[in-house]
Amino acid sequence: MANEFNITPAEIEEGKTMGGIAYFGLLGFLIAYLTSKENKYVLYHAQQGLLLAICMLVIPIPFIGWLVGIGALVLFIIGLMNGFKGEIKPLPVIGQFAFKLGLLKPAVEDAPQAPEAPGSPDVE
Repeated sequence: MANEFNITPAEIEEGKTMGGIAYFGLLGFLIAYLTSKENKYVLYHAQQGLLLAICMLVIPIPFIGWLVGIGALVLFIIGLMNGFKGEIKPLPVIGQFAFKLGLLKPAVEDAPQAPEAPGSPDVE
């Protein structure tokens, strides 16, 4: 998955701390995003941390909130471990949806270009 986003080893090493901090709710997301928005590794974890924080808004609902709270705690721990260890893994269950937030988009491969029309100035 690292190749999909072109995250370099240098970005991983530089972003480990902010990658972990991104999972500390909305405040952690804001700190990580605002201090490291040029680092793809941090953005990778920030978008997952943001979605996890949004999911935690359901916690006040009786019974459903308790289940979500337990799941959110497990995902929080997994996210912290991944962020601080330098791993690029989506969170179980919600990780695939975090990429729809669009903070970090997969790198676009160079698409083959269509040939120029005959008679255009660039064609010989």
